[in-house]
Amino acid sequence: MNKIKMKSTTFNLFKKAINIIFLILMALIFIGAIRSTHLNITAVSPKLFKIIILFTLCVIIYFVSNRVQSLINDKVIPAILNYKLILLFIWSLLLIIGQIIFITQTTTPIGFDVGGVVGTVLHNVSIPNYFSYNPNNLPLLFLERFWGTYFGSNWISFNIMSLISTDLGFIITILTARYINKTSMYTTWVLSLLLLGCFPYIIVPYTDVLVLPLVSLSFLGYLVTKKNNNIYVKLLGSLLTGTFGALSFLLKPSSIIFIVAIILIEIFYLLLKNKKIKVAYISLILLVSFGSAIGVKQTYNTYLHNQKYIKVNSSMRKPPELFLAMGMVGNGGYNLQLTTETNSLKTQKEKKKYTITHIKDTLHNYGLWGYLQFALKKNTNNTSNGSFGWLQEGNFISAPITNKFQQLIYPNGKHLFDYFFISQIVWIALITILFLGYKIPNKFESVVLILKLSIIGSLVYLLLFEGGRSRYLIQFLPQILLLSGIYLNAYFEDYTFSKHNN
Repeated sequence: MNKIKMKSTTFNLFKKAINIIFLILMALIFIGAIRSTHLNITAVSPKLFKIIILFTLCVIIYFVSNRVQSLINDKVIPAILNYKLILLFIWSLLLIIGQIIFITQTTTPIGFDVGGVVGTVLHNVSIPNYFSYNPNNLPLLFLERFWGTYFGSNWISFNIMSLISTDLGFIITILTARYINKTSMYTTWVLSLLLLGCFPYIIVPYTDVLVLPLVSLSFLGYLVTKKNNNIYVKLLGSLLTGTFGALSFLLKPSSIIFIVAIILIEIFYLLLKNKKIKVAYISLILLVSFGSAIGVKQTYNTYLHNQKYIKVNSSMRKPPELFLAMGMVGNGGYNLQLTTETNSLKTQKEKKKYTITHIKDTLHNYGLWGYLQFALKKNTNNTSNGSFGWLQEGNFISAPITNKFQQLIYPNGKHLFDYFFISQIVWIALITILFLGYKIPNKFESVVLILKLSIIGSLVYLLLFEGGRSRYLIQFLPQILLLSGIYLNAYFEDYTFSKHNN
């Protein structure tokens, strides 16, 4: 009995620790987001300012007029809920049409790493030693070369690939929400459409967006394994998790932090929830998951070894310690001086020794409180920007402005701050939902814990390694949207229940 009680106490402490850490991080993000310069209403255009004033007046009228409140609550909202599926499909269709028009009007060559990879495919010439220094971008190169061969090798074509990946990732996330809880699908869908409506990264064919469907499919695979009793369906789910988890890792290693969260939560449930452990089932599922992941990795390694498309000098690659070292200086982002000095060294041993020495010296110079102060500031840099760091890394777009769409997102565009303001409002809404949270039914408990731990792990990863801008959050959007959708749905269900009882 004491053993059972101790297990229960340990499990409850574990849950509380996750919830408290999550709440603290969301509070810090919320504070950073509302202090962002992107929330400066005086910087928006006169047209948007008028719309904001009109919207504010409508909200005031709603709260001060019982007749308007009654009309909306009793007539408008029930009508919207009755036709919610049709309305969401119409909204989604209009958004996709808008995205296609957006791509045709704004596509332009992009600089930095994106241009380095796409330029190699387009011109069959790479930046000297780029892929030797950055072999992590080789899977992206092979993917874009494959796409270019079969679907057209130009910027428009690559942006179509980016658009498909983005929307597919969000669609799978919405279906995953449906799999968790039918009604959560609708709230996740609405939040996804709001986010996609101010998401210009569809014109940046890079790993941030291309990894989204892989992450979503891998997590969906886990839920299929978790929620089905049929062993064959479980094995199919574990195959999806292993295969697409490995593909996610190849394209963007940090994107699989949620896999670590799944493993940790499942271990705690097995050890502390006093359930019967079906060793044969678990062994078979793990065998399929890890076997498929290893198979994907081995297939890629074989292809990499045999391909003649690009030559790579493995002794030149950047060591992982460099990204840790960069994450501790400046704003916590890319550091040209540190990168150049590390790249100038000849062997991996020298590179590692140099970066480790730099890390130790940096920590010594900071001291405990100095580093905590730096980490707090870096966390704001990592998470406060609702546009996900659009143009934050510099003007990677150099084309002149020729149309209204470009005025929204190009450097020096007349409506650039309109975009920044709207995207910041959407981001604050998401963070507010996560920060306030809500009571969750026990049947969703493990999924919510996994999503929370995954988001915590993602934020800690960005604190430790190269970060400094919120673009890196894009790869974690499936988890953020799923959790915010579950919370928002829980709030609406409780509100409806309370209203009905009253």
